[in-house]
Amino acid sequence: MDNRNDLLVHISELYYQQNLNQNEIAKILGVSRPTVSRLLEEARDTGIVEIIVHNPIRKNPDLSAKLRNTFHLREAIVISGNYNHDTALSQCAEVAASFVSTILDNNMSLGLSWGRAIYETCNALKPKDYYNVNVVQMAGCLGSGNPYIDGLELALRVAKKFNGTYSNIIAPVYVDNEIVRDYLIESPQIKSTLKKAYNVDIALTGIGSLDDAQGSLNRAGCYTSEEIQAALKAGVTGHILARFMDINGNEIHLKDHYPISAPLKSMHNAEWAIGICVSEEKAKAVLSTINGKYINCLVADESLAKKLLEIA
Repeated sequence: MDNRNDLLVHISELYYQQNLNQNEIAKILGVSRPTVSRLLEEARDTGIVEIIVHNPIRKNPDLSAKLRNTFHLREAIVISGNYNHDTALSQCAEVAASFVSTILDNNMSLGLSWGRAIYETCNALKPKDYYNVNVVQMAGCLGSGNPYIDGLELALRVAKKFNGTYSNIIAPVYVDNEIVRDYLIESPQIKSTLKKAYNVDIALTGIGSLDDAQGSLNRAGCYTSEEIQAALKAGVTGHILARFMDINGNEIHLKDHYPISAPLKSMHNAEWAIGICVSEEKAKAVLSTINGKYINCLVADESLAKKLLEIA
């Protein structure tokens, strides 16, 4: 080892092993702080120092970059590896929760839809005391099926984790009469929550497809098999916030299904509109959401990312 390498090793030991700062090292060695900074950079460049980030969930940076650039997203995060649906969803939820923790701050609002992806993400969120964080339910209640994946329950739980407040929509996700819909959305409590949902700072949503038998709307009995076929014939490829879209992101209204939820364009107002989804079978549903610019960040598994790029 020559003198230069000896110097790089010594500086690296002082910095990384003894936890001295650059000013302290500069005084010890009799050099300037910028010189220490350059030497530490050289130690990394030459391989004397290797920095390894130990993250239990591996990510695919190449696919992430391709998604981000192809679809003009603000961010895309793709987990690496091939997993069954439930494992992939759990890992994507962990990643989404970690990402939310980096962007959520005091005096912000967090909007939630419902469903398995949001349930897993809410489970993965770590408790933290924020100041003046409001958690907003963005769509009405499913009313049947698993209560733990419903928006009402999720908003309550997340607000408790963040020592925040919550705003709920105490109404079914759909009503079959337009007059009833108009009456409900004009009631003071629901009107106030929908106004907040229209202007959240961060929106979290799963992305659904009608032909997913395990989808939350399907499991809650929100439509019959005949209604599903009619919707597919009408061009429905996906849904968020209980609102249906075609492949270009245009909303399609289904007969006798009047949603009590924030409008799709509310997703345009969020600084971060984050979609969490897995499985290549959801590619068209996700593409609908991207084409409508309803999300600017996607958290996905490899199979979905590859399928999206294939059909782009």
